[in-house]
Amino acid sequence: MSDAMMSTEPELSLRTRAANLERMRRETFDVVVIGGGVTGAGVALDAATRGLAVALLEKDDFASGTSSRSSKLIHGGLRYLEHFEFALVREGLQERALLRQNAPHLSQPLPFLVPVYTTAERSPLGKSVLKLRAGLALYDRLAGRQNFARHRWLLPEQAMAFAPHLSADGLRGAFLYYDGLTDDARLVIEIIKTAAAHGAVVANYAAAAGFIERDGRITGVEVREALADKRLTIATRIVINATGVWADAVMRMSDPAARKTLRPSKGIHIVLPAEKLNNRAAVLIPSLGEQRFLFVVPWQNRIVIGTTDTDYAGDLDDPRATAEEIRRVVGSAAHSFPDAGITTDDVISSFAGLRPLAGGGAGATKELSRREVIIENAAGMVSIIGGKLTDWRAMAERAVDLAVKRLAANNSLASAGLPRSRTAELKLANSARLRGEATFEVARIAQKFKLPVETVERLIQHYGGNYVAVLEPTRQREELKRPLIEGLPHIEAEVIYAMRHEMIVTVEDFLSRRTRISLLARDGGASCVVRVAQLLTDEAQVD
Repeated sequence: MSDAMMSTEPELSLRTRAANLERMRRETFDVVVIGGGVTGAGVALDAATRGLAVALLEKDDFASGTSSRSSKLIHGGLRYLEHFEFALVREGLQERALLRQNAPHLSQPLPFLVPVYTTAERSPLGKSVLKLRAGLALYDRLAGRQNFARHRWLLPEQAMAFAPHLSADGLRGAFLYYDGLTDDARLVIEIIKTAAAHGAVVANYAAAAGFIERDGRITGVEVREALADKRLTIATRIVINATGVWADAVMRMSDPAARKTLRPSKGIHIVLPAEKLNNRAAVLIPSLGEQRFLFVVPWQNRIVIGTTDTDYAGDLDDPRATAEEIRRVVGSAAHSFPDAGITTDDVISSFAGLRPLAGGGAGATKELSRREVIIENAAGMVSIIGGKLTDWRAMAERAVDLAVKRLAANNSLASAGLPRSRTAELKLANSARLRGEATFEVARIAQKFKLPVETVERLIQHYGGNYVAVLEPTRQREELKRPLIEGLPHIEAEVIYAMRHEMIVTVEDFLSRRTRISLLARDGGASCVVRVAQLLTDEAQVD
């Protein structure tokens, strides 16, 4: 990589945040987006790249809700074929390919193993080889030319090479297919940063607290800014509510009689050491006591196992994995990998998230469609309900399409043609720099900065083309090359980068979402909290 590419990224710091809040107070926006998860981030990016004036509000930190608590997959959703949701699967596979094109480090091909046993209860997708072969052939076909690889049948010994601790008792073989692996929180942050680079005015820790209406239409959003505990009002032509499981509450702020549209579903995951299983592929396993399966996913030198799917009626702000839920997932893993000796003592961390499923009524939550629903109320607020992580870009495009039509109808846009979405071709995380590992010159970069090759490779996997900006401060400050926590590859320079370019406010923002230390470290990152806090304080004083 040439030295000319070692450029500085646009600032997205606490100073930027303060300036953005002042702009929100003074300016009028075409669109105010409420919600800084993947859907809201995608809406802000789509609208900003069409040339609209956009503000985005997030009541906590970006990606602090459902969008940081997924199974870490970018996929079409193999199981949706069983419900004949072919269009949903096809769209997911197309979006998987687009993300691979536009941010390859955020959609990495990963092999998936589907074991087939002599009994149906031990086979995660049933024991019919014919049915599975037909379903996987359809999955390949729906992916089209951009498929990662075609599925194939493996003999038992071949399957065990991918998952050496998989139960061999009654194993007939396994199917191998491919889907995408991601870091969900990093995906959201990169979308937010790209939206900001295209003019979106963004702020975390700024909650929508009410609406201003004129002649029955929303014309402003009342905002409660958490850090300074003050209020401001944003003038806007339209509001897009992309708040996930909080969407009903936001709609009721506009219309107290608004009907319920959401049915939250809780899913939990556990995180284990990678060496506990030494899997070379993700594995589907039965979830004991349920008519569903779990993913066992290799991720960041750990194993993530999940997800469950149960109705939820608790605190939307604080879903947690209970001890019983953790035991059930551990038991399912121990049953499928009997000689690995998995116990609850192996659990490094656990996390719970809430799916914002559209619809309601009776029946299991797993039967509800993951297709989003877009609603417009009488006051002109557009709400996007449901959907899944993989489809963030397409969902955002549909929501902004509707907003653009309404703006045009209200004479808020020029009549010379409505702006179209550009996000299908838009690179995230400066990924135009990523041309394949052969041209990264990783060894040369490692030598230039006097870092292990493995550290540089990890930074590329985490930050894409922006890894060069992460390394820049180490030119002047040698101590920033130090690891933050023993046994993990994160370095101190990442804190500086997050302060300057990723709008972190708290230590938790850094440990849980800009990096995933809170999930990867057995102590949740407690051993580096003081150092991270000191780096934040020092950088804030410089700022």
